[in-house]
Amino acid sequence: MTPPDDALPDDEDEAAALWVARHLSHAVDTTAFAAWLSGAPDRRARFEALWATCMDEAVTDGLRLHAETAPRPAGNDNAGTAPRASRRRALGLAAGGALLVGALALGLPQLRFQLTPENSWSTGPGEVRAITLADGSQVHLNGNSRLFARIGETRREVRLETGEALFDVTHDPARPFTVSAQDSTVTVLGTRFDVALNGEAVDLQVERGLVRFAANAPGIAPVRVPAGHTTRLADGVIAPLARIRGEDAESWRSGWLQVRDMPLDELVPQLERWTDRQILVEDPALLRTRVAGRLHLAEPVTVLENLGLLHGFSVKDTGHALVLDRI
Repeated sequence: MTPPDDALPDDEDEAAALWVARHLSHAVDTTAFAAWLSGAPDRRARFEALWATCMDEAVTDGLRLHAETAPRPAGNDNAGTAPRASRRRALGLAAGGALLVGALALGLPQLRFQLTPENSWSTGPGEVRAITLADGSQVHLNGNSRLFARIGETRREVRLETGEALFDVTHDPARPFTVSAQDSTVTVLGTRFDVALNGEAVDLQVERGLVRFAANAPGIAPVRVPAGHTTRLADGVIAPLARIRGEDAESWRSGWLQVRDMPLDELVPQLERWTDRQILVEDPALLRTRVAGRLHLAEPVTVLENLGLLHGFSVKDTGHALVLDRI
């Protein structure tokens, strides 16, 4: 008989695992199961996540084999065939259920993490937003940026979907902190660093601590980036480390960008974070133009017009885009 709800384990994940085992062994009190589901708002999600895991073909095949090969109970050899078969089936199902619960218990940390709510934040053009994550880590989000975070008991995972973010991570050796950005992953324990998606490249600046910067592709060795250094992943290559100048580290948070000999194709995505217009370049060769100066990010049109006067290109505002072309 299925035990009453108050006899279930206190741990919600273990209780969900037991209900999955009962469903697989066709030993479910549907009334008790419905009562358990209605007892907490997230129980259905837990049960469905565990059920989906158990539907993996390798898991179900292993449980079936275990049930079929379970040892026969000792008893009267003259007992009827049907009673012996019934006992074998009961023992097999019980053993299979125990095996399932044990297997699920091993995967509970991962399942718990997947059930941890994922939060998201976004900013509009030119908006800089300060965020405090569930672990106390601080994030400054640049304009036109979007960030997702899942902070669990054993690890912390953040995904930068668009734009740029500065992270000041709370030190916690028991919970590694990773930031995924495009085709790269940054792993830290506690530090302060900036990650930016600039076109197809990922730029990293480490202000404090030490991070591991890895490409999510085979054949590219990860690098350790210490404080005061910057690098980038572009075209499948992680660039050699370079020193960060003091004024560069704080630039965009104050609304300014200090540029030294930067190609226009690297500047464009940084300006796009501060405008609701796309920046289009008619002549691809123009993107190789190298620019310099202290640029006011809050005025991207003025920045481009001033650079155009110096480097011989025009800026046309169509209302939907800023179009750059040779004069």
